[in-house]
Amino acid sequence: MKLIQRNGLELVTFDNLEKTGLVKHGFTTRHGGVSTGYYGTMNMGFSRGEEREVVSENYRRLANALDIDPMAFVATQQTHTTNVLQITAQDKGAGVTKERTYHDVDGLITNEKGINLVIFGADCVPVFLLDTKQKAIGLAHCGWKGTANRMAEQIVLRMTEVYGTNPKDIVAGIGPSIGKCCFQVDDPVVDLFRKQIDFADEIIFDDVTEKGKYKIDLWETNRLLLKHCGVEQIEVSGLCTMCDTQRFYSHRKMGEKRGVMAGVMTLI
Repeated sequence: MKLIQRNGLELVTFDNLEKTGLVKHGFTTRHGGVSTGYYGTMNMGFSRGEEREVVSENYRRLANALDIDPMAFVATQQTHTTNVLQITAQDKGAGVTKERTYHDVDGLITNEKGINLVIFGADCVPVFLLDTKQKAIGLAHCGWKGTANRMAEQIVLRMTEVYGTNPKDIVAGIGPSIGKCCFQVDDPVVDLFRKQIDFADEIIFDDVTEKGKYKIDLWETNRLLLKHCGVEQIEVSGLCTMCDTQRFYSHRKMGEKRGVMAGVMTLI
């Protein structure tokens, strides 16, 4: 994992993805855009209440920093589902420069070059997937509901179905999100994880600071979900969004008065 600066814009990148030479990618921080107030400065969400032209300029700056087509972004419409959509060239611009024709989509996959897949996060786990053999990519938004419902597994299965992906050929990155240090939960959330995750005892811990509360390790949950699918090359950023609100937006810490980060990846 690296924190890099390009044309004044700060990005988190993964070493394992970078080394393949097959993609351009990054996860934005709060730095490098033109957003003001509590959006400052790199809000990537059009639904946060900020003026559209301001957010559009942030996308132009992101495209310039990564040297990708500013008209080729395709963004999720996230509602904490495990729905994965196959993207083609006709979708270019959806959710950024033109209206979406789809809803309730938390994962995107494509095997076409030059399409900039986009997911959003402000504590939720962003998962980046690259099939180095079949030349296909996937991005998944894994909030706690998506993580519990095994979204990381679902997008690998979808890539296998659509592109013939062998999980052993996948290079994966787990991006900045809320860490075990900060993700405190209560019984209903724990109950869902115990119902859905067969290794729940490995990722749920008693919170020693407060009786009846727990901590869940979302990074490790998603890593193990990928590993159990057969993915071997997994890089975890280890950056907690709630710990570092100077660099990242955090829903838990900032509430609704915030922007949102974006994960982007393009086949080249």
